[in-house]
Amino acid sequence: MNTRAEDDRTKALRDIGLVYGREVSARLTSKGYFAGMLIMVVLVGGIVLGMSYLGAPKTLHVAACGASSVKPAEARDHIEISSCSGMKAARAAVADEDLDAAMVVDHGKASVLVRGDSDQRAQDVAATMARTWALDKAYKEQGVDSARLAQSLSGSQPRVETIGDSVQGKQIGAAVSLVIVLFMQIIGQGSLIAQGVVEEKSTRIVEVLLSTLTPLRLMIGKVAGIGTAAVLQIVVLVGALVGARALGGGQSSIVPGGAAVVSLLVWFLLSFALFAGLFAAAGSLVSRPEDLQSVMMPVMVLALLPVGVAAAAVNDIDAPWVQVVQYLPPFSGVLIPLQAGVGNISVAQQLSAAAVMLIAVAGCMWMASRIYRASILRIGATVRWRQALAA
Repeated sequence: MNTRAEDDRTKALRDIGLVYGREVSARLTSKGYFAGMLIMVVLVGGIVLGMSYLGAPKTLHVAACGASSVKPAEARDHIEISSCSGMKAARAAVADEDLDAAMVVDHGKASVLVRGDSDQRAQDVAATMARTWALDKAYKEQGVDSARLAQSLSGSQPRVETIGDSVQGKQIGAAVSLVIVLFMQIIGQGSLIAQGVVEEKSTRIVEVLLSTLTPLRLMIGKVAGIGTAAVLQIVVLVGALVGARALGGGQSSIVPGGAAVVSLLVWFLLSFALFAGLFAAAGSLVSRPEDLQSVMMPVMVLALLPVGVAAAAVNDIDAPWVQVVQYLPPFSGVLIPLQAGVGNISVAQQLSAAAVMLIAVAGCMWMASRIYRASILRIGATVRWRQALAA
Protein backbone atom coordinates (compact mmCIF):
# COMPACT_ATOMS: atom_id res chain seq x y z
CA MET A 1 0.00 0.00 0.00
CA ASN A 2 2.79 2.36 0.96
CA THR A 3 4.64 1.43 -2.24
CA ARG A 4 1.61 2.32 -4.34
CA ALA A 5 1.27 5.69 -2.59
CA GLU A 6 4.94 6.40 -3.17
CA ASP A 7 4.59 5.46 -6.84
CA ASP A 8 1.61 7.79 -7.21
CA ARG A 9 3.56 10.57 -5.55
CA THR A 10 6.56 9.99 -7.80
CA LYS A 11 4.36 9.98 -10.90
CA ALA A 12 2.64 13.20 -9.79
CA LEU A 13 5.99 14.92 -9.30
CA ARG A 14 7.22 13.63 -12.66
CA ASP A 15 4.10 14.87 -14.44
CA ILE A 16 4.33 18.29 -12.80
CA GLY A 17 8.05 18.40 -13.59
CA LEU A 18 7.44 17.75 -17.28
CA VAL A 19 4.90 20.58 -17.54
CA TYR A 20 7.14 22.81 -15.43
CA GLY A 21 10.17 22.20 -17.67
CA ARG A 22 8.10 22.82 -20.80
CA GLU A 23 6.85 26.18 -19.50
CA VAL A 24 10.26 27.38 -18.29
CA SER A 25 11.86 26.40 -21.61
CA ALA A 26 9.13 28.22 -23.57
CA ARG A 27 9.69 31.43 -21.59
CA LEU A 28 13.49 31.37 -21.69
CA THR A 29 13.53 30.89 -25.47
CA SER A 30 11.08 33.75 -26.08
CA LYS A 31 12.36 37.12 -27.33
CA GLY A 32 9.38 38.82 -25.72
CA TYR A 33 10.44 37.52 -22.31
CA PHE A 34 13.84 39.18 -22.53
CA ALA A 35 12.42 42.33 -24.13
CA GLY A 36 10.02 42.68 -21.20
CA MET A 37 12.88 42.06 -18.78
CA LEU A 38 14.95 44.80 -20.43
CA ILE A 39 12.08 47.28 -20.22
CA MET A 40 11.57 46.51 -16.53
CA VAL A 41 15.30 46.83 -15.80
CA VAL A 42 15.41 50.24 -17.48
CA LEU A 43 12.27 51.32 -15.59
CA VAL A 44 13.52 50.18 -12.17
CA GLY A 45 17.01 51.55 -12.82
CA GLY A 46 15.53 54.90 -13.81
CA ILE A 47 13.35 55.05 -10.68
CA VAL A 48 16.26 54.22 -8.36
CA LEU A 49 18.73 56.60 -10.03
CA GLY A 50 16.10 59.34 -9.97
CA MET A 51 15.38 58.77 -6.29
CA SER A 52 19.12 58.60 -5.52
CA TYR A 53 19.58 61.95 -7.23
CA LEU A 54 16.69 63.47 -5.28
CA GLY A 55 17.92 62.09 -1.97
CA ALA A 56 21.66 62.74 -2.38
CA PRO A 57 22.93 65.90 -0.68
CA LYS A 58 24.00 68.60 -3.13
CA THR A 59 26.93 70.86 -2.35
CA LEU A 60 26.06 74.50 -3.02
CA HIS A 61 28.65 77.17 -3.82
CA VAL A 62 28.26 80.67 -2.38
CA ALA A 63 30.86 83.46 -2.64
CA ALA A 64 31.54 86.48 -0.41
CA CYS A 65 33.14 89.25 -2.48
CA GLY A 66 34.73 92.42 -1.19
CA ALA A 67 34.33 91.65 2.52
CA SER A 68 35.40 88.97 4.98
CA SER A 69 32.40 87.00 6.19
CA VAL A 70 31.79 84.30 8.75
CA LYS A 71 30.09 81.16 7.47
CA PRO A 72 26.52 81.13 8.91
CA ALA A 73 25.67 78.31 11.33
CA GLU A 74 22.82 76.99 9.17
CA ALA A 75 25.15 76.65 6.18
CA ARG A 76 27.65 74.24 7.71
CA ASP A 77 26.49 71.19 5.76
CA HIS A 78 26.86 70.93 1.99
CA ILE A 79 27.42 74.67 1.40
CA GLU A 80 30.85 75.84 0.36
CA ILE A 81 31.82 79.47 1.00
CA SER A 82 34.51 81.01 -1.20
CA SER A 83 35.73 84.48 -2.12
CA CYS A 84 35.86 86.43 -5.38
CA SER A 85 37.46 89.62 -6.65
CA GLY A 86 34.43 91.85 -7.14
CA MET A 87 31.02 92.54 -8.63
CA LYS A 88 31.94 91.75 -12.24
CA ALA A 89 33.52 88.39 -11.39
CA ALA A 90 30.60 87.47 -9.12
CA ARG A 91 28.01 88.28 -11.81
CA ALA A 92 29.85 86.15 -14.35
CA ALA A 93 30.26 83.21 -11.96
CA VAL A 94 26.57 83.21 -10.95
CA ALA A 95 25.43 83.54 -14.57
CA ASP A 96 27.70 80.67 -15.67
CA GLU A 97 26.39 78.52 -12.76
CA ASP A 98 29.85 78.29 -11.19
CA LEU A 99 28.21 79.86 -8.11
CA ASP A 100 24.71 79.31 -6.79
CA ALA A 101 24.67 82.73 -5.12
CA ALA A 102 27.03 85.54 -4.11
CA MET A 103 27.17 88.37 -1.58
CA VAL A 104 29.09 91.37 -2.94
CA VAL A 105 30.19 94.51 -1.05
CA ASP A 106 30.65 97.33 -3.53
CA HIS A 107 30.94 101.07 -2.78
CA GLY A 108 29.95 100.51 0.84
CA LYS A 109 26.77 98.56 0.09
CA ALA A 110 26.01 94.81 0.16
CA SER A 111 24.27 93.13 -2.78
CA VAL A 112 23.00 89.55 -3.15
CA LEU A 113 23.33 87.95 -6.59
CA VAL A 114 21.19 84.89 -7.43
CA ARG A 115 19.73 83.18 -10.50
CA GLY A 116 16.07 82.42 -11.00
CA ASP A 117 16.77 78.72 -10.38
CA SER A 118 19.22 79.17 -7.49
CA ASP A 119 18.65 76.83 -4.56
CA GLN A 120 16.76 78.56 -1.76
CA ARG A 121 19.42 77.52 0.77
CA ALA A 122 22.12 79.28 -1.26
CA GLN A 123 19.97 82.41 -1.50
CA ASP A 124 19.36 82.37 2.27
CA VAL A 125 23.09 81.96 3.03
CA ALA A 126 24.05 84.88 0.76
CA ALA A 127 21.29 87.06 2.27
CA THR A 128 22.39 86.12 5.79
CA MET A 129 25.99 87.06 5.01
CA ALA A 130 24.79 90.40 3.62
CA ARG A 131 22.77 91.12 6.77
CA THR A 132 25.72 90.08 8.94
CA TRP A 133 28.01 92.49 7.09
CA ALA A 134 25.44 95.31 7.32
CA LEU A 135 24.95 94.74 11.07
CA ASP A 136 28.70 94.71 11.70
CA LYS A 137 29.01 97.99 9.81
CA ALA A 138 26.15 99.55 11.80
CA TYR A 139 27.60 98.35 15.12
CA LYS A 140 30.96 99.94 14.31
CA GLU A 141 29.32 103.22 13.34
CA GLN A 142 27.39 103.23 16.63
CA GLY A 143 30.41 102.24 18.70
CA VAL A 144 29.02 98.81 19.72
CA ASP A 145 31.51 96.09 20.66
CA SER A 146 30.53 93.40 18.10
CA ALA A 147 32.59 90.66 19.79
CA ARG A 148 30.90 91.16 23.18
CA LEU A 149 27.47 91.33 21.58
CA ALA A 150 28.06 88.08 19.66
CA GLN A 151 29.22 86.38 22.89
CA SER A 152 26.12 87.59 24.72
CA LEU A 153 23.81 86.36 21.97
CA SER A 154 25.50 82.95 21.59
CA GLY A 155 23.72 81.56 24.66
CA SER A 156 20.32 82.73 23.44
CA GLN A 157 20.16 81.00 20.07
CA PRO A 158 16.67 79.66 19.27
CA ARG A 159 16.07 75.92 19.32
CA VAL A 160 15.11 74.54 15.92
CA GLU A 161 12.51 71.74 15.94
CA THR A 162 11.61 69.92 12.71
CA ILE A 163 7.95 68.95 12.43
CA GLY A 164 7.38 66.05 10.02
CA ASP A 165 9.94 64.24 7.92
CA SER A 166 10.21 65.11 4.25
CA VAL A 167 12.74 62.31 3.78
CA GLN A 168 10.17 59.74 4.88
CA GLY A 169 7.73 61.15 2.34
CA LYS A 170 10.28 60.61 -0.43
CA GLN A 171 11.03 57.12 0.93
CA ILE A 172 7.34 56.26 0.68
CA GLY A 173 7.27 57.58 -2.87
CA ALA A 174 10.22 55.37 -3.84
CA ALA A 175 8.70 52.30 -2.15
CA VAL A 176 5.32 52.88 -3.85
CA SER A 177 7.01 53.18 -7.26
CA LEU A 178 8.83 49.85 -6.82
CA VAL A 179 5.73 48.09 -5.43
CA ILE A 180 3.65 49.26 -8.40
CA VAL A 181 6.33 48.00 -10.82
CA LEU A 182 6.25 44.58 -9.15
CA PHE A 183 2.45 44.41 -9.20
CA MET A 184 2.48 45.26 -12.88
CA GLN A 185 4.83 42.29 -13.22
CA ILE A 186 2.30 40.08 -11.41
CA ILE A 187 -0.48 41.20 -13.75
CA GLY A 188 1.75 40.70 -16.81
CA GLN A 189 2.88 37.21 -15.82
CA GLY A 190 -0.64 36.27 -14.70
CA SER A 191 -1.96 37.29 -18.11
CA LEU A 192 0.63 35.00 -19.71
CA ILE A 193 -0.66 32.11 -17.59
CA ALA A 194 -4.25 32.76 -18.69
CA GLN A 195 -3.23 33.12 -22.36
CA GLY A 196 -1.23 29.89 -22.22
CA VAL A 197 -4.21 28.00 -20.80
CA VAL A 198 -6.69 29.31 -23.37
CA GLU A 199 -4.29 28.66 -26.28
CA GLU A 200 -3.89 25.03 -25.23
CA LYS A 201 -7.65 24.74 -24.92
CA SER A 202 -8.43 26.40 -28.27
CA THR A 203 -5.91 24.22 -30.14
CA ARG A 204 -7.13 21.07 -28.36
CA ILE A 205 -3.57 20.40 -27.09
CA VAL A 206 -5.01 20.25 -23.59
CA GLU A 207 -7.00 17.14 -24.53
CA VAL A 208 -3.77 15.38 -25.49
CA LEU A 209 -2.05 16.53 -22.29
CA LEU A 210 -4.95 15.44 -20.09
CA SER A 211 -4.84 11.95 -21.57
CA THR A 212 -1.71 11.41 -19.44
CA LEU A 213 -2.00 14.20 -16.84
CA THR A 214 -4.63 15.22 -14.33
CA PRO A 215 -5.98 18.80 -14.60
CA LEU A 216 -4.53 19.71 -11.20
CA ARG A 217 -1.01 18.56 -12.14
CA LEU A 218 -1.20 20.42 -15.43
CA MET A 219 -2.26 23.64 -13.67
CA ILE A 220 0.39 23.36 -10.94
CA GLY A 221 3.15 22.69 -13.49
CA LYS A 222 2.06 25.65 -15.64
CA VAL A 223 1.80 28.07 -12.72
CA ALA A 224 5.12 26.92 -11.24
CA GLY A 225 6.92 27.16 -14.60
CA ILE A 226 5.71 30.66 -15.44
CA GLY A 227 6.24 31.63 -11.79
CA THR A 228 9.88 30.54 -12.02
CA ALA A 229 10.35 32.67 -15.15
CA ALA A 230 8.79 35.60 -13.29
CA VAL A 231 11.11 35.08 -10.33
CA LEU A 232 14.11 35.09 -12.67
CA GLN A 233 12.96 38.44 -13.99
CA ILE A 234 12.54 39.77 -10.46
CA VAL A 235 16.03 38.59 -9.50
CA VAL A 236 17.39 40.51 -12.48
CA LEU A 237 15.32 43.54 -11.41
CA VAL A 238 16.73 43.33 -7.87
CA GLY A 239 20.20 43.19 -9.39
CA ALA A 240 19.34 46.29 -11.44
CA LEU A 241 18.07 48.00 -8.28
CA VAL A 242 21.27 47.21 -6.37
CA GLY A 243 23.42 48.28 -9.33
CA ALA A 244 21.51 51.53 -9.79
CA ARG A 245 21.79 52.22 -6.06
CA ALA A 246 25.57 51.73 -6.28
CA LEU A 247 25.76 54.01 -9.34
CA GLY A 248 23.82 56.60 -7.39
CA GLY A 249 26.56 56.58 -4.76
CA GLY A 250 24.55 54.62 -2.19
CA GLN A 251 24.24 57.86 -0.18
CA SER A 252 20.55 58.47 -0.60
CA SER A 253 18.33 57.68 2.37
CA ILE A 254 15.36 57.56 -0.01
CA VAL A 255 16.14 54.33 -1.88
CA PRO A 256 15.05 51.23 0.14
CA GLY A 257 17.83 49.34 1.88
CA GLY A 258 18.71 45.64 1.69
CA ALA A 259 16.14 44.44 4.25
CA ALA A 260 13.35 46.35 2.48
CA VAL A 261 14.36 44.87 -0.89
CA VAL A 262 14.26 41.33 0.56
CA SER A 263 10.81 42.05 2.00
CA LEU A 264 9.69 43.34 -1.39
CA LEU A 265 10.89 40.15 -3.10
CA VAL A 266 9.21 37.83 -0.57
CA TRP A 267 5.90 39.67 -0.80
CA PHE A 268 6.07 39.61 -4.57
CA LEU A 269 6.31 35.81 -4.44
CA LEU A 270 3.39 35.58 -2.01
CA SER A 271 1.24 37.94 -4.08
CA PHE A 272 2.10 36.10 -7.29
CA ALA A 273 1.11 32.79 -5.69
CA LEU A 274 -2.17 34.37 -4.58
CA PHE A 275 -3.17 35.46 -8.09
CA ALA A 276 -1.46 32.89 -10.35
CA GLY A 277 -4.02 30.13 -9.81
CA LEU A 278 -6.89 32.56 -10.41
CA PHE A 279 -5.38 33.63 -13.74
CA ALA A 280 -5.08 29.97 -14.75
CA ALA A 281 -8.69 29.38 -13.73
CA ALA A 282 -9.78 32.39 -15.79
CA GLY A 283 -8.03 30.97 -18.88
CA SER A 284 -9.79 27.65 -18.46
CA LEU A 285 -13.23 29.30 -18.68
CA VAL A 286 -13.01 30.23 -22.37
CA SER A 287 -12.17 28.42 -25.60
CA ARG A 288 -11.11 31.42 -27.70
CA PRO A 289 -8.38 34.01 -26.94
CA GLU A 290 -10.70 36.89 -27.90
CA ASP A 291 -13.07 35.94 -25.05
CA LEU A 292 -10.33 36.01 -22.43
CA GLN A 293 -10.57 39.68 -21.39
CA SER A 294 -14.14 39.36 -20.17
CA VAL A 295 -13.45 36.49 -17.77
CA MET A 296 -10.13 37.98 -16.64
CA MET A 297 -11.74 41.25 -15.55
CA PRO A 298 -12.63 40.16 -11.97
CA VAL A 299 -9.06 38.92 -11.39
CA MET A 300 -7.56 42.09 -12.91
CA VAL A 301 -9.72 44.29 -10.67
CA LEU A 302 -8.73 42.24 -7.62
CA ALA A 303 -5.04 42.56 -8.58
CA LEU A 304 -5.27 46.33 -9.13
CA LEU A 305 -7.17 47.08 -5.91
CA PRO A 306 -4.01 46.85 -3.73
CA VAL A 307 -2.28 49.44 -5.93
CA GLY A 308 -5.15 51.87 -5.34
CA VAL A 309 -5.01 51.19 -1.60
CA ALA A 310 -1.24 51.84 -1.62
CA ALA A 311 -1.82 55.19 -3.36
CA ALA A 312 -4.37 56.12 -0.65
CA ALA A 313 -2.06 54.97 2.16
CA VAL A 314 0.73 57.30 0.98
CA ASN A 315 -1.14 60.26 2.48
CA ASP A 316 -0.87 58.81 6.00
CA ILE A 317 1.12 55.59 6.34
CA ASP A 318 0.42 55.50 10.11
CA ALA A 319 -3.35 55.85 9.80
CA PRO A 320 -5.39 53.37 11.89
CA TRP A 321 -7.11 51.90 8.81
CA VAL A 322 -3.70 51.19 7.23
CA GLN A 323 -2.57 49.39 10.38
CA VAL A 324 -5.57 47.04 10.04
CA VAL A 325 -5.75 46.59 6.25
CA GLN A 326 -2.01 45.80 5.97
CA TYR A 327 -2.72 42.34 7.43
CA LEU A 328 -5.49 41.52 4.94
CA PRO A 329 -4.74 39.83 1.58
CA PRO A 330 -4.34 40.98 -1.13
CA PHE A 331 -3.61 44.43 0.34
CA SER A 332 -0.80 43.11 2.53
CA GLY A 333 1.13 42.40 -0.68
CA VAL A 334 1.68 46.14 -1.18
CA LEU A 335 1.24 47.66 2.28
CA ILE A 336 3.75 45.44 4.11
CA PRO A 337 6.67 46.12 1.70
CA LEU A 338 5.58 49.78 1.73
CA GLN A 339 5.93 49.87 5.52
CA ALA A 340 9.22 47.95 5.31
CA GLY A 341 10.53 50.49 2.80
CA VAL A 342 10.35 53.24 5.43
CA GLY A 343 11.34 51.00 8.37
CA ASN A 344 7.87 51.23 9.87
CA ILE A 345 7.20 47.53 10.62
CA SER A 346 8.87 44.76 12.61
CA VAL A 347 9.83 41.27 11.46
CA ALA A 348 7.20 39.77 13.80
CA GLN A 349 4.47 41.87 12.18
CA GLN A 350 5.63 40.79 8.73
CA LEU A 351 5.55 37.12 9.76
CA SER A 352 2.00 37.54 11.11
CA ALA A 353 0.85 39.10 7.85
CA ALA A 354 2.66 36.38 5.87
CA ALA A 355 0.84 33.65 7.83
CA VAL A 356 -2.52 35.19 6.91
CA MET A 357 -1.39 35.53 3.28
CA LEU A 358 -0.37 31.84 3.11
CA ILE A 359 -3.85 30.83 4.28
CA ALA A 360 -5.34 33.03 1.55
CA VAL A 361 -2.96 31.51 -1.04
CA ALA A 362 -4.08 28.01 -0.07
CA GLY A 363 -7.74 29.03 -0.36
CA CYS A 364 -7.24 30.66 -3.78
CA MET A 365 -5.33 27.63 -5.09
CA TRP A 366 -8.10 25.29 -3.91
CA MET A 367 -10.77 27.42 -5.60
CA ALA A 368 -8.69 27.80 -8.78
CA SER A 369 -8.08 24.05 -9.04
CA ARG A 370 -11.82 23.38 -8.61
CA ILE A 371 -12.68 25.84 -11.42
CA TYR A 372 -9.87 24.55 -13.64
CA ARG A 373 -10.92 20.91 -13.32
CA ALA A 374 -14.56 21.76 -13.99
CA SER A 375 -14.03 23.88 -17.11
CA ILE A 376 -10.75 22.96 -18.86
CA LEU A 377 -12.37 20.33 -21.10
CA ARG A 378 -15.58 22.25 -21.80
CA ILE A 379 -15.08 23.47 -25.38
CA GLY A 380 -17.44 26.03 -26.90
CA ALA A 381 -19.39 28.61 -24.92
CA THR A 382 -17.74 30.60 -22.14
CA VAL A 383 -18.12 29.03 -18.71
CA ARG A 384 -19.16 31.46 -15.98
CA TRP A 385 -17.24 31.61 -12.70
CA ARG A 386 -20.36 30.62 -10.76
CA GLN A 387 -21.08 27.69 -13.09
CA ALA A 388 -17.52 26.36 -12.75
CA LEU A 389 -17.65 26.58 -8.95
CA ALA A 390 -21.04 24.89 -8.84
CA ALA A 391 -19.79 22.08 -11.06
